[in-house]
Amino acid sequence: MFQTNKRVPVALVAGLLAAGAITLLDGSPAATAVSSAECVDENSAARGRPGSSGHERNEISDAQAAEMNADLRKKVMEANQRGGVAALAAGGTINVVFHVVTTADGKGSIDAATIAKQIQVLNDGFAGAEAPGVAANTGFTFALQETRYHKDDSWFNGGADNATTERAMKTQTRVGTASTLNIWSADIDGFGFATFPSWYSGDPKMDGVVIDYATVPGGSEVNFNLGKTVTHEVGHWMGLWHTFQGGCTKTNDEVADTPAQKSSTSGCPEGRDSCRLAGLDPIHNYMDYSFDDCYNQFTPGQNTRMQSAWTAYRSGK
Repeated sequence: MFQTNKRVPVALVAGLLAAGAITLLDGSPAATAVSSAECVDENSAARGRPGSSGHERNEISDAQAAEMNADLRKKVMEANQRGGVAALAAGGTINVVFHVVTTADGKGSIDAATIAKQIQVLNDGFAGAEAPGVAANTGFTFALQETRYHKDDSWFNGGADNATTERAMKTQTRVGTASTLNIWSADIDGFGFATFPSWYSGDPKMDGVVIDYATVPGGSEVNFNLGKTVTHEVGHWMGLWHTFQGGCTKTNDEVADTPAQKSSTSGCPEGRDSCRLAGLDPIHNYMDYSFDDCYNQFTPGQNTRMQSAWTAYRSGK
């Protein structure tokens, strides 16, 4: 998701552009791959783990976006042919395993009451409860299946920022299937990052969300301590891209009802309009980089895309 001062291509198969398949993806009849992605404003907060570009791992390239979108369309078309799309609007209950990583002396510990608040924040976001009548009620609910505590100094102290240590942590602790949401909290360089659903089949033990422990409700991270880092990262885990993916293009994040924006948002600048295309920047969307108290919604189009990705990659697996 983002950083603060704290610290292949798949060929499109013939017929994939059939109206039904595209509608299942994002509600628009003519979505195409993104192009001309913009970088983050130099003064913007970057909500996530820096990658090779200096930004979050979930800030994907145009080529990655095109590949992922083509695969999703293919999978949804296959589900349509099997008659499996009836579940697309149903949502469902997602079991959560919360891994609290601490130092040997307990730094980073999160109590049960705070974890309960975090799950409630996640549920409120996916239910559209923060902006009734505007935000989508996705139908997805999250149920805490288990909380696990792991004392390991190397894992807690930036371990998830190191590929080798991250793999050790996840492979030793992850539980469940593709439909089980594993969340790890630790002290990381940034606020959070997530795996996309299409990555699961190739590396299932790495699947899940990592957050900085200071971003949970009541945490110490100023402007980002209402628990909405988890909501943002779970959006990625469910198949959403950032709202600023693709920059000022008509397709941007492949969701028709999120207006294009040139770059990520910092703070909560009402009326920000960074593109000449129609619509103000979606600064209240969970998939931007706004402050936690600015976030309040997923859109119906984002919900459709999440339902499609759930059916394609996670449901029943």
